[in-house]
Amino acid sequence: MKSILLSFCFLFLFTSESSAQPATADSNGPHINQLCPDFTFDTLINYKNEKLALTDLRGKFVIVDFWGTFCAPCIAAIPKIEALQKKFGNKLQVLMVATDGFLKAKQFYETRSKANKAMVLPCAINRKFVKYFQIKEVSTYVWLDDQGYIKAITDESQITEQNLSDFIAKKSLQVRNKEKEVLIDRGKPLLAAALEMDSGNVMYSSTLTKHLKGVTTSYLHPSRSGWTKVNAKNLPVILLYQIAFGDSVNAVPYNRTVIESAHPEKFTVPKDVYWEEWKLNNTYCYELTVPADKQKDILKIMRDELKNYFGYNAFQDYRSQKCLVLRAEKDFHFWADKSAPRKLVYNTGGITVINYPFARFAGMIQHYMQDKIIFDETGLTGNVDIVLQAEMNDVNSVNEALKKYGLQLHWEERQVQVLVIKDQE
Repeated sequence: MKSILLSFCFLFLFTSESSAQPATADSNGPHINQLCPDFTFDTLINYKNEKLALTDLRGKFVIVDFWGTFCAPCIAAIPKIEALQKKFGNKLQVLMVATDGFLKAKQFYETRSKANKAMVLPCAINRKFVKYFQIKEVSTYVWLDDQGYIKAITDESQITEQNLSDFIAKKSLQVRNKEKEVLIDRGKPLLAAALEMDSGNVMYSSTLTKHLKGVTTSYLHPSRSGWTKVNAKNLPVILLYQIAFGDSVNAVPYNRTVIESAHPEKFTVPKDVYWEEWKLNNTYCYELTVPADKQKDILKIMRDELKNYFGYNAFQDYRSQKCLVLRAEKDFHFWADKSAPRKLVYNTGGITVINYPFARFAGMIQHYMQDKIIFDETGLTGNVDIVLQAEMNDVNSVNEALKKYGLQLHWEERQVQVLVIKDQE
């Protein structure tokens, strides 16, 4: 954890200082195999001359070590770098470039000398040079060949005896270059920036918005998205909870949802209010994306987030509910000829089922009475022929039409599992 915090500090410090650095002639920055501009350093520590130009080092292989006195890993690497400088002698020149200014670097060198740990390596200070290489974190190492071409930009792990031997021998350099730093617009949400860079990098994200005008109301269940995403657009809060407490296939239906709130108008449209007005302040867009290893937890995560977002206490419970029970007389005989062509017609004025399973017929009755809980206890499992003419959202009208087929809907109290959404106590 300590090293992570240190790395973060290094990045932060350089991001903060970058605006103070003067511009250079080449704003495109460095590129591998590009000739490095001939920078001249006139602020030097521990060097034999008062000035040093990069062209003065032609014929040598150069490692530029961008470091800072605040950087513990940079300082820890100094003995290794000095040992490599000694091993390769005049073939190699390591040039340290301090990123936090002359005074701090000078004090560091003096302190080392007093502690009998005198620095062997020379150090230069040039903010244009730091700006040119777009240094955002240290330590960073730039590899220049004997002709001044940039061959690699790496971290300290790539500075090894074998890699330097290959470099000096002009063998194909097999090192891992540092990724080019990308500055993210601070005014842009992180999710938006990450999606622009590479959508595959987004492991976990959650977004909630108010009603978005012009966006079609829709819902993508996680079972239809590989279980890694829930996507709901312009839905009322009640439906968001029904999704979160549903199963692997469906949301909890309205007829199994109980609202215990002092403000029911937040969940459903009041009778004297138009939907087009109500939806503007009471529907939401919600998207949750989780990594593959969290698939089984996605609905639980959604439930926890909804509680954080809206504050309602939601849970599943068994409650006594007034339900409709569909039963059949013993002599039911409206069985279909299974060789006959199938036919299914349904609307608010009736249902025609020819050579379809009875369960399909019962399901159509439920479809038109979604505010009621209906239990099919007929025991009928075969294909049937039924032509029902009735007002399908009126229980009495449907019951009257069912008599012809020896079927009846009865009101009964039943213990039913429901989703309860209530205000926080």
